[in-house]
Amino acid sequence: MTFKYSLVSDLHLDHPQPKTPPLEQNVIVAGDCGNGLVGLKYLNKLKRKGHFVFAVDGNHEHYANVAQGRSVEETEKGFYEGLDQRTSIDLALGSLCLIGANGWYCVTDEPYWRSYMNDSRFIGINAEQANALALRDAKFIDRALTVVKRAIVVTHTAPTTASLDPRFKGHFSNEWYWNPHMRPLLAKHRDKIAVWHHGHTHAPVDVVVDGVRIVTNPRGYPGENPGWTPLTMEIET
Repeated sequence: MTFKYSLVSDLHLDHPQPKTPPLEQNVIVAGDCGNGLVGLKYLNKLKRKGHFVFAVDGNHEHYANVAQGRSVEETEKGFYEGLDQRTSIDLALGSLCLIGANGWYCVTDEPYWRSYMNDSRFIGINAEQANALALRDAKFIDRALTVVKRAIVVTHTAPTTASLDPRFKGHFSNEWYWNPHMRPLLAKHRDKIAVWHHGHTHAPVDVVVDGVRIVTNPRGYPGENPGWTPLTMEIET
């Protein structure tokens, strides 16, 4: 038996976008449907049409935090409760589970980050808080993988630099696109991770790191990935 699904991320529905091509019955969304919680309307529309949807929040889901006076935790609560979804789901298909989290990233140079990345202005967090969120999510995924037999892991940020956009290799901003606390989990749980999906980079990638396949399929901003379509995946259960 297999679990067949469409993989998408970084839909950025707050921008003018072409109509999303047809999706499989099951849909995995690796974050950034749009700024704030606007993506919930689209995700719940898919559910009303009969799709099974598993989604994680990206950094852009938090872009109304400052304007609306919400904390990261409050936005997370609104996103997952609005989608009526837990972050770890037993698919009841053999031994396969879904594990999801934003993932976040670490900040080592706060002034540079503040001058370059919109997150500090719109999300309302500082470097210390970003680092704490990155550690928190890595610990959650580690604990979840410890107790399951096999899982598809879904995050918004990458678990390794190997799946970052190759066009920006060596760029100082790369540290804001992956979580170094998640990196050891690939080798530690390689026998349990069926595949790891992420978004955030706006670059389609299919690589194997420490025996774990990492696959992304971001639409990105208008015109960024011409000809983009949802990626159909099939995982043995």
